[in-house]
Amino acid sequence: MKWIDEMFVNMEKERATESAHRSARATKVGRAEHSKKQIPGATDAWSALLATITDNVNDFNKHKKRAGQTAVRMSHGAFECEVYLPGMHGKKLDLKLDGGDLQVTVHPDFPEQQLTITIEPDKEGLHGFWILGEPSKESGKLSVEQLSEYLLKPILASADINADV
Repeated sequence: MKWIDEMFVNMEKERATESAHRSARATKVGRAEHSKKQIPGATDAWSALLATITDNVNDFNKHKKRAGQTAVRMSHGAFECEVYLPGMHGKKLDLKLDGGDLQVTVHPDFPEQQLTITIEPDKEGLHGFWILGEPSKESGKLSVEQLSEYLLKPILASADINADV
């Protein structure tokens, strides 16, 4: 059918345009410039968060209720991570660590982030702690497991599941 062929052509054009925009943004950021801004302990904190998110996504994909469903995908680079939930209602979680601030964006619909997420270096400056909300509040400290759950739960909750299992 002609309309289906046209639809696929338009989809390819949109993907190419989106890819070009993504490439343009990536070149503006520049990896060398980005790494200079990171606070002490950011690399360790980011690595721990990335490992935990990876483990959680893998566990989610292997869950028996997800049998037969398309897997949630991840990609990551220097201080950036993307978690993509495929399907008709596909959502994408973008994480970017900029200095000590974690920028969180969910596409296509993102409710405004109510609380900031930052890294607070420890006394030696070797490791960082994740802080949700005001850094002055001790109750805002999160483990990487808690932060991973906080970030992933809204996205993964919208995934298709196999109700027959």
